[in-house]
Amino acid sequence: MKIEKIDRRVKYTNLLLKESIIELLKTKHISKVSVKMLCNTADINRSTFYAHYADQYDLLEKLEQEVMTNLKEYINHVKNEPSQVLNQVLEYAAKDAELFKVLLSENCGSAFQRDFMSLSQQKIISKVKDDHSIDVRTSEYLQCFILSGALEIFKKWLHDGMVESPEQMAELISKLLFQGTSFFYKKRNKETK
Repeated sequence: MKIEKIDRRVKYTNLLLKESIIELLKTKHISKVSVKMLCNTADINRSTFYAHYADQYDLLEKLEQEVMTNLKEYINHVKNEPSQVLNQVLEYAAKDAELFKVLLSENCGSAFQRDFMSLSQQKIISKVKDDHSIDVRTSEYLQCFILSGALEIFKKWLHDGMVESPEQMAELISKLLFQGTSFFYKKRNKETK
């Protein structure tokens, strides 16, 4: 019984600290967030903070790792079909949009964004990598272009309040990734004729 109580307290403390760092990172860079600010926001003692984390960077790193682990588990059961993976990623992010907005912002540095791009490359961009008609160097440039564009669309969607559904965004991004912008221009030209 005592262990369960401690576990609940630890979980609650971790939850408070994660919520606090997310709140602070909405307006401050991680280098400007202090342990004192985190403790004041979470309404906990510094000794409690240090029982769990070394500093604000350690807290952020553990939060990022937790989100990535959960995201990988969430999309793990999906076939490597890009539109399905995209849809799952977008659905997952939509459930906690504020967290993703913060983690993908400049206030957090680039570690989460780099890990997110790496996961996307593994799960979504495999078609470009597997296309042997494209030389390796060109394939690397294409992957960079595709990932950067998809990430910026994803961030804009989050910041605009997710007006479109995850399914609509997955379809849009998939069309852009594999058919390019010409798909939309051809479609518009057909409609105007």
